[in-house]
Amino acid sequence: MAETNGIRGDARAEWLTTNRDVAKILDQYIIQAERAFVARVQAAGLVLSGELLNSFRHEAATIGEGYVSAKLQMASYGRIKDLQQLNYSRTPPLLALENYVEKVGIGHFAYVPGYPTGVFPRTEAQAIQRIAWAYKMSLQRKPNVKRGYRGIYSDPLLKDVLPYLFKDLATACNLTASRAFKVAFSD
Repeated sequence: MAETNGIRGDARAEWLTTNRDVAKILDQYIIQAERAFVARVQAAGLVLSGELLNSFRHEAATIGEGYVSAKLQMASYGRIKDLQQLNYSRTPPLLALENYVEKVGIGHFAYVPGYPTGVFPRTEAQAIQRIAWAYKMSLQRKPNVKRGYRGIYSDPLLKDVLPYLFKDLATACNLTASRAFKVAFSD
C-alpha cells in the first residue's frame, strides 16, 4: 500500500504525469481552428490569389515538462485585412498595384482613366498601367479606408473553437481525476 499512496511513483498511474490526453484534444482543436479560419477568410471574400489560404500552418501538440503547446500560424497580413480602418502613410508600389490589376483583369474595372467609357488603349499593358496609376493616386488622395468588421482573425477562436476546447479539457480533467481516485483506492 505504501507504493500506491504516492501516486506519482506508482507505475499504473504514470499517465497522470504525462499530458497525452490533453495533447490529443489540442491536436483535434488546432485542425478545427484552421478550418474555421479558412472558412471565415472565404466567407469574407478575401481569396484573390489563394496565398492567405495557403499560408496556414499548424504544428502538432508538443508535450513538455508540465505543459502542452500547439501552434497555428498564418500570414501576418491576414490580421491587417481584418482591421476596420487602414491608415496609409504612403501609397503601395506601382508594380504591386499593376500585378493586382493584372490578376483581377481589366474587364472588372469600369473604365480606363484618360479614355472615354468603353474605349481602351492599344495594348493591355497600357490599360493596366493607367488603372494602377489611378488606383495609386486615389489611395494618396484618400489615405484612410474604413470598412466593416469581418471577424476573420479572432472570432473563429473566441466563438467556434475555444469554448468547446475548454469544455473538453474540463471533461478530460474530470476523467483523469476519477482514474486517479480509482488507482489510489483500488488496493
